[in-house]
Amino acid sequence: MRKLFLFLSLFILLNISTAYIFLFTSFGNQTVASIIENKVHEKGIATFKFDSFVITMSEMNIAASLDESSKFSVAGEIAPLSLKFNLKYDVNFEDLSKLEQFTAQKLQGSFQTNGEINGNKELLLVKGITDIFGSDSKYDVVLKNFAVTNVDIASKGVKIEKALYTLNQPAYATGLVDINGKITNTKIPTLAGQITTNIHNGALNNKVVNEAFNLKLDTVKLFQGEIITDLKPYMVENRVDFFTSIVNVFVQKARLSLKDNSLISDYQIVFEDLARLYDITQMKLAGNLEINGTVKKDDNLEITGISETLDGEVNYTLYNDELTASMKDIEVLALTKMLTYPSFFDSKANANVNYNLVTQKGDITAMLVNGQFVKNRFSYLINTLAKFDITKEVYENFTLNSQIDKKVINSTVNMKSQYTQITVPKSRVDLENKTLDTNVKLDLKGHKVEAKIKGNIDKPDISIDVGEVLKQRAEEKVKKELSKKLNDKLSDEEMDGLIKGLKSLF
Repeated sequence: MRKLFLFLSLFILLNISTAYIFLFTSFGNQTVASIIENKVHEKGIATFKFDSFVITMSEMNIAASLDESSKFSVAGEIAPLSLKFNLKYDVNFEDLSKLEQFTAQKLQGSFQTNGEINGNKELLLVKGITDIFGSDSKYDVVLKNFAVTNVDIASKGVKIEKALYTLNQPAYATGLVDINGKITNTKIPTLAGQITTNIHNGALNNKVVNEAFNLKLDTVKLFQGEIITDLKPYMVENRVDFFTSIVNVFVQKARLSLKDNSLISDYQIVFEDLARLYDITQMKLAGNLEINGTVKKDDNLEITGISETLDGEVNYTLYNDELTASMKDIEVLALTKMLTYPSFFDSKANANVNYNLVTQKGDITAMLVNGQFVKNRFSYLINTLAKFDITKEVYENFTLNSQIDKKVINSTVNMKSQYTQITVPKSRVDLENKTLDTNVKLDLKGHKVEAKIKGNIDKPDISIDVGEVLKQRAEEKVKKELSKKLNDKLSDEEMDGLIKGLKSLF
């Protein structure tokens, strides 16, 4: 037993001595430093070296360089056996691209931070300041048994353009961000805390955005907002108020599950002036619009929305790439006013839309009720040439069928009133070039009229062929004159035969 005790004592002593030699002596420090340098060199950073590497039973002094302009150091008092620390650290990386071998994200630019590390294994406090992304930031981190439990962050003046540059992203925007966060428990099952993010003085870089997303932004696009993030067990909840010069977006509760990364959120989108969308849509719009809905994301994406607009209601659902929408009691005049198209028809419309976002193809079916043409160039020409006031007709039956192929819409229309029937066998609208080409066939109390509406959507050319109507009117006039001359001696059948005979002479 005595020999075993002596053997164990000698074994422990040898291990302690070996550890001491490798950790707390000049020889050991040099050996450890050399091992670490070789490992870093294997990662592709050949210029990495320790300028100093000293660890004793009472102090630590480590300084290293990635290159001449990127250095870090930590120095101060330590008590290795009781794991007590009183250290100061300083990090100064002038070229973050040198860290690409250690980070999944390609970085560029510079980064500086310095601070203090105080405490022991049971409670260790890390305090520091940094100019990350051009900000004035400070942070406090609490570790218990070397595991992070609490984090306080206060960042003022984070520059959006510098953050994008550091993360190797195009300079989409400029602006400032302030972040204040207090995480009181970092463990996912007991996660707790709140982070407030304020965005101000934001502006899009139109040139960069246009090139990246094939847009034609021209006017200045400003934005600002606030995001309040509540951290809860297995859950992150966000409340958003985001204001831009185009649209305002509000979210009362967006819940992200940390168990399965699923998301469920409400949203409200408010367009105070649709005319501001012109840079994006390249379409002239007018009026305002408010949309309320929900977003669900798990294995699939589902977005629903509802808008009480145009004196009616619009509902839609986007399921992955498939969009379906229904419109109920939409006022057609209000719709044409919103689209800034010339007013031509007054009616209530019900419609269904199916559209695939990937193929950009779909269809529209619509039913309009109790419709009437309004006084415009088309009705004026019909009245002038055909002597028929089409605006007095009420169309109880009106069906429209359209096929969407990217930015081209092909449609057919059928409509009927007491005295007229109108069909559109072919209508083509090109939203990209803002042109239309429509053929219209009218039966006005038995008189046939054809019309073509072609050219720019805002002011198309309208041509009407009333040849058949003029022929019929000429026949009526001839019949009337003959009747006078013959003192009504011929029956209607005989009169028709006479007129037919006269027509054959020409």
